[in-house]
Amino acid sequence: MKQISLAMTWASLLMLSSSAHAQSNSMIIATLNGNKITAQQVEELVNLAGDNGTKVTPEIRQRITNELIIREAIVQEAKKTGLLTKNGNALKLKLANQNAIVELWFADYFKNHPISEEAIRAEYDKQLVASKDPKNANEYEIAQIEVATEIEANDVIAKLNNGNSFEVLAKQYSIDKSTAQQGGLAGWSLSSNLASPLNDIVPSLSKGKTTSKPIHIGQNYYIIKLVDVRAFKFPAYEQAKNQLAQQMVTKEREQAIAEVLKASNLKINQ
Repeated sequence: MKQISLAMTWASLLMLSSSAHAQSNSMIIATLNGNKITAQQVEELVNLAGDNGTKVTPEIRQRITNELIIREAIVQEAKKTGLLTKNGNALKLKLANQNAIVELWFADYFKNHPISEEAIRAEYDKQLVASKDPKNANEYEIAQIEVATEIEANDVIAKLNNGNSFEVLAKQYSIDKSTAQQGGLAGWSLSSNLASPLNDIVPSLSKGKTTSKPIHIGQNYYIIKLVDVRAFKFPAYEQAKNQLAQQMVTKEREQAIAEVLKASNLKINQ
């Protein structure tokens, strides 16, 4: 990248940044190839940082000013080289913009539908009662291999029977990439929290054993391995509330999405 001349030196910016907030918002702080960076742009980002809990100091204001200049220089260079339209970058930018809109929408949604401490406590008490059910005496660590067809599932089971490693096969064949990367590990769960028919199948497995037949759930097929078993001890509220709150947020997000789709004129062509 060729050197881009600024309308003022960095030393001048250091002196200006501490007092820019007292100047007119239309004041031009710097120009890069004719494009202006104004005090108003700095103030908008300073206010955003303050809203997010950052203590605004002259150093923070300077950092924001410098960041604006750097971003402008890089954006200009990217446009000049045609980078924004190369190698699917236009699609990447579109997706990044959509992701930002989605996160803004969810932030506004949860601002209007907050999950209160009382709601978390009520859910905790509900789960505490459920934990006393005898079928929840143990929790199970399971691993899974998820495939799209029964033929693929039977092929994986045949390989397991021939001595192939479950972890290696999970990484190679499972279409659930989040668990595949962990050798199929899906974490610990109570049987009551597992989808049917896993809630009945998993407790009947011996530790270290896998299901002998494919399990059909939804559109896909699963091979399940019982990795470990331990007695379940329900955690104290202070230990559980953060994870419980995250579970409630996830559930609320799913419900919000369902409501949006229900209200939309959605038509899926088969």
